[in-house]
Amino acid sequence: MTAGTDSSGRTAAARARYHAALSSAIVAGVFCLIVVAVLTGTHLRRQTLNLAKSEELNQLRAALLQAPDTQARERIQEEVRQRDLALRQEHTRHQGFVRAGGFLILGGLAIGVFAASRAAAYRKRLPMPQPETQRHRAARTLALARWAVGGLAVALVGISAALLALVGGPFSEGPGAGDGAQIVPTVVDFPTAQEITKQWPRFRGPGGLGISAYTNVPTTWNGKTGENILWKTRVPLPGENSPVVWGNRVFLSGATAEKREVYCFDADTGQLLWAKPVDTPVGLASDPPQIAQDTGFACPTTATDGRRVVAMFANADIACFDYLGKRMWARNLGPIDNAYGCASSLNLYRGTVLALLDQGTLARPHGSLLALDLATGKTVWETKRPVPNSWATPALINTGKRDEIITCGKPWLIAYDPATGTELWRAKVLGGDVAPSPVGAGGMVFTANTEAQLAAVRWGGSGDVTATHRVWAAESGLPDIVSPLTDGKIVLLVTTDGTLTCYAAADGKMLWEKDIDAIFKSSPTLVGDKIYLMTEKGVMFILAAGPQFKELGKAELGEPANSSPAYLDGRIYIRGEKNLYAIGKK
Repeated sequence: MTAGTDSSGRTAAARARYHAALSSAIVAGVFCLIVVAVLTGTHLRRQTLNLAKSEELNQLRAALLQAPDTQARERIQEEVRQRDLALRQEHTRHQGFVRAGGFLILGGLAIGVFAASRAAAYRKRLPMPQPETQRHRAARTLALARWAVGGLAVALVGISAALLALVGGPFSEGPGAGDGAQIVPTVVDFPTAQEITKQWPRFRGPGGLGISAYTNVPTTWNGKTGENILWKTRVPLPGENSPVVWGNRVFLSGATAEKREVYCFDADTGQLLWAKPVDTPVGLASDPPQIAQDTGFACPTTATDGRRVVAMFANADIACFDYLGKRMWARNLGPIDNAYGCASSLNLYRGTVLALLDQGTLARPHGSLLALDLATGKTVWETKRPVPNSWATPALINTGKRDEIITCGKPWLIAYDPATGTELWRAKVLGGDVAPSPVGAGGMVFTANTEAQLAAVRWGGSGDVTATHRVWAAESGLPDIVSPLTDGKIVLLVTTDGTLTCYAAADGKMLWEKDIDAIFKSSPTLVGDKIYLMTEKGVMFILAAGPQFKELGKAELGEPANSSPAYLDGRIYIRGEKNLYAIGKK
């Protein structure tokens, strides 16, 4: 090696070290400025959020002083506790983010100061410019230095992302944030199973089983004369969904092709307390599906846990509101490849919203069951399903050993763990277009559908249980819309055109069959030893729940109705074509 060559190598190396150090100092400085800007923006945003939440707390405290009864005071006190908890959780997240940002700034400054000092030292020792042939070699060395600086920038960004993920990012609370992320539910104040059984929190009541905890439900009323009609209130927008009730609140949703709204009514007076619009979040819109007229744009029934209410619509918009009507989050789960759009109703389970999105064809199914965090709307888990279009609403059961969410979709009856989305068992018992929802009692799940069968399957299995857990099957009186009803002793099926068929739950023996000259779309409900079943014209048939057909009475709403009523302590809430009714003794 000649002296000239050695000198040129040292020159190239010196220039590369200088430029690498200088670039590193610049990258570190820009990085620190970005972190400072994010911290400042987050601080200003938090001040705005805290101001809004403080105003809500002041409103709640004022409402507490004016609460008319103990139940109202307890409800408001619970809301105050929730708001206070939310403030504390946000404060903790903010402190963690500020600490992480401080560490990032210190680290960036340390790197910047070190790199700047090295650049100054290298600049003092830089030799005179070399001939063109030596500069070419220096350029190659300089390129390597630039790659090293780029690696530093990537490393800084990666470290930032990791730290922010550990403490929660500054914008993690926005509506729909974190789509697809696997997270732990943040809601910890969900109701107990005992609380749920006393309310009507979802389609067909607790668990979706169509069984009321009360027996003092009215048996006579008349919407035309006003007999036992406590109140009726006009519902602003149409919808096929059913009322849900918790305490002294009744919830519904309504929609047209252009508008979607959620409603909260006072259960005692019928007053419309609030009506809130639901809009597709900006940037998340999907093309709305072609909606069948008999299903409409607001078919899914809302769900509530006594603290919040969640509503979903045919176009896959889903939104959560608190009891004061403040929107907590909103998402769009589309696009939806389903002839009826989203028609399955919602479930709530221990701080999550369970939404069923069965789509596609049997050859190319692409549906899923999702769990969303009730506080933020983020995806907790998502399980793909091997079934096409379906419109059944899942049922929630407890086998005595575990909770199971039971779903229907051609050709499978499938049970999942509602906490994780893990499939527990499946049975091949379905066919056709699946709309009736499953029910469970006495250790068995019952599902029925036209072009298929009524199947009784023992719950609590594992894997494909078609051959081992299907206890019996029957093929008469299969429904296409109306869901079955069972108390563990009998199973009742109702067809749209008015054929009622009753089977023994233990062995599938047909007990009786009766044709009624009416159209049924509402699902039956068990109230004590009585079965309530409403026609499309709003006529309620009250039957004996037993091995023989016995009609106990009829009552008329005076308005067409397709919803499934809510049955509470001494009251029935029915959504008619245009009005919401409360029925009870005056």
